[in-house]
Amino acid sequence: MKICIITAVLLLAVPVRGTAQSQCMECHAEKSLTKEGPSGEEVSLYVDPSILRASIHKKLTCTECHREITSFPHPEKPARVRCGFCHRPSDEEYGKSIHGKGFLKGDKDSPTCSTCHGTHDVKKIKDPRSRIFPLNLQKVCLTCHADEKLDARHGLPGPEVFKAFEKSVHGRALRAGLNVAAVCSDCHGTHRIMPADDPSSMVNKANIPGMCGKCHMPILDTYKTSLHGQAASKGIKEAPVCTDCHGEHTITRVTDPSSKVYATNIPKTCSACHEREALQTQYVLPPRRLATYEYSYHGIASTYGQVTVANCASCHGVHDILPSTDPRSSVNPANLIKTCGKCHPGATENFAKGNVHIEAKKESSFGVFAVRTFYTWFIGILGTGFLLHVTLDIIRWIRQRKKQP
Repeated sequence: MKICIITAVLLLAVPVRGTAQSQCMECHAEKSLTKEGPSGEEVSLYVDPSILRASIHKKLTCTECHREITSFPHPEKPARVRCGFCHRPSDEEYGKSIHGKGFLKGDKDSPTCSTCHGTHDVKKIKDPRSRIFPLNLQKVCLTCHADEKLDARHGLPGPEVFKAFEKSVHGRALRAGLNVAAVCSDCHGTHRIMPADDPSSMVNKANIPGMCGKCHMPILDTYKTSLHGQAASKGIKEAPVCTDCHGEHTITRVTDPSSKVYATNIPKTCSACHEREALQTQYVLPPRRLATYEYSYHGIASTYGQVTVANCASCHGVHDILPSTDPRSSVNPANLIKTCGKCHPGATENFAKGNVHIEAKKESSFGVFAVRTFYTWFIGILGTGFLLHVTLDIIRWIRQRKKQP
């Protein structure tokens, strides 16, 4: 390693606690200053003075961070900088996080302060040049989470899950320069990032409504009063929260055909819970809601891609779903005319009287049962008759051919 020998000798007997930055830079501002790395490679010890001047720590002296350096020449490999001496609350939060716990166990893959914030180039979060500025943060997180080998070592979901964020409504907003759009830290936290199965995690299912509600406050207020929101607040794990309907990293606009809440995808999204027999039994939910919808005019039109036809949300609501017995519910008998009238202007009381989720059973809808039974037999007999007619005609034709000389 090339060492500034003259400067080192001059300062040998001088304690350096609080030493001015300029004294350290007498060596470290030299671009030729290097050391040998762990694999024999040459590692630069050069520190660009302009980077220091632009840092949020520009008023600090070198030894306020490198506290173990008390004299010159200092140890060839100084100890790790402890940011927690100044940033104690953040340091304590980090120590409790999945990253901090991994680091304390000696996991070299675990990110530290400098991994996210930088080293000599630390800047304020509001500075567009900062690594943790909202428009830059995704790139920092993907430095680790887009690494397939690292993901495999730690059992992480894989880079595709995180890269999917780029195509989401949040990711697209960031690419458009909207720094108010949600980034990784808005959902997962900053220093205290915890796994989803930890009750204190921001992305634990019980905490997701509140987490999303930080940005979507009016929707959160509506959701809290809904049947789903009330169930979730009571700790019912099966109650749907934001991510159950909208997705996680793949959230897209409601007008995007790939969205879980796109008009033609809503029946499938809702049926993910409502068609589960265990939930139907446990919470006394009416069965076969999807099948009866798909048999209806609305369901058939939706299956063939008609986006303006009524789906689950058109009748039951979106974030404000309530049981039909609630006077505020859009499917309460008193509100059906208004609900149907959204698509069918001029709907009357008689128009809204008919059942919607109709099963062709004698007990629940004898008229539908009778009509369907009649047409099943009628079409069956008619089809059989046509088949018999064609068969006899073919037989006659063959016989005639045989009689010909």
